[in-house]
Amino acid sequence: MVNPLPKPLTPEEYLELERHSPVKHELVGGVMYAMAGASRRHNRIVVNVLRLLADLADGKGCRVFASDMKLRLEDAFYYPDVMAVCAPEPANEYYETDPCILVEVVSESTKTIDLREKLWAYRSLSSLQTYLVVDTEAMTIRHFFRDPTGRWQQEDVVGSGEIPLPCLGGSIELLDVYRNVFH
Repeated sequence: MVNPLPKPLTPEEYLELERHSPVKHELVGGVMYAMAGASRRHNRIVVNVLRLLADLADGKGCRVFASDMKLRLEDAFYYPDVMAVCAPEPANEYYETDPCILVEVVSESTKTIDLREKLWAYRSLSSLQTYLVVDTEAMTIRHFFRDPTGRWQQEDVVGSGEIPLPCLGGSIELLDVYRNVFH
């Protein structure tokens, strides 16, 4: 017997279900995907990046969010690990739409999604200037950024180095991202 595929969820249906769910889900192609928990190392990196970006954003009218704030891209919703937004607040208080920085801290199970699906989806945002993919196994950050002509470029920062964040008017050091992560 053939079972019919479930009908894709609309953004409105997703938001209503997500509002009452004890588990976070991303919505891609009308399908909800549950978010898994993260390792101690992952969480330490997120806290470090959150602190660094919040310090840069302070007094600039920008907002920095951890992974409980949704990002909406048309009909898809994601939970980036860290997000910085310098645009006016959207009308909906449950998601952001115009980040200038997105950060994903990768594990073996998320690396392919973060470097393929999310990279392509995130680059479609006209507001996005920087996308950082932070490794949890080695001190390596893939730094995707728009150059002055608007073209996307990639730079791998390994071991040490500085990553410019133009929308926040500063930069972060790779060593600060990994502070107290590898003991």
